[in-house]
Amino acid sequence: MTAPISSFLMVVPPGWARLPAREEDRQVLAATVREVIARALPDSLPRDRAEPLRQEMQKRLMSTVVEAGDNGATAVYLPVQPVDGFTPPVSIIESEVDDESDQAPEEVIAELLADALPDRHDQQDPGLRQVDGGIAARTETQLRRAVPDEVAGELPAVDDRQVVYTIPVPHRPGRWVVMSFSAISAPRDLNPTQTGADAVPPANDATDIGTDERITDALVMLFDAMMTTFRWTDVPDAEPTPLELRLAEIGGTA
Repeated sequence: MTAPISSFLMVVPPGWARLPAREEDRQVLAATVREVIARALPDSLPRDRAEPLRQEMQKRLMSTVVEAGDNGATAVYLPVQPVDGFTPPVSIIESEVDDESDQAPEEVIAELLADALPDRHDQQDPGLRQVDGGIAARTETQLRRAVPDEVAGELPAVDDRQVVYTIPVPHRPGRWVVMSFSAISAPRDLNPTQTGADAVPPANDATDIGTDERITDALVMLFDAMMTTFRWTDVPDAEPTPLELRLAEIGGTA
């Protein structure tokens, strides 16, 4: 039997959607995807053009979320509507894990932060955070995604900025919620005329090629801002605060 997921609220920006990924939520997922696509396609689009687009969008969204669910995710958050013509290449994976050890949350968090130290994006950030008044770990790394050999001549290498919040569920010992943010960007240190294993650093006059790191930094700040709205909603013997009630009105419930 699938363990019940922990209930919490988190506000998402306009144009984002939370897509449930568990197998038992497939009907809800399908309905949510239909709503997302209906909002995304303009009414002025002719039916003979809209229908193929609708089917392709539905196929891709369903495939992405189902795959994440098969890998343990409970939900996927995606920007599904452009803002000023721009849809950021970002995603958030929500998952829950059980820790069968007898370690206290503080000990687990200390180990997580110690393990992440060698690859930490900001060496000045210790990674300790408070989420809804409780302790949590925040790790941030940047990876260069290798391009598979079979498509190395077609696709460029990309950088993946990953930020992960690992949060103990206060009223369920051993249960953790993990929120994993990913932002994809074009490397600024590769020659765009070459791809895959052939990619090389650009000449000095080509340093403006690639994604401005400030854009990725801003997207990370957006995720951090979203996490400041994270609130538990199923704490025993605790009445929701006015803030939590307001979040319930404007945010999404997990």
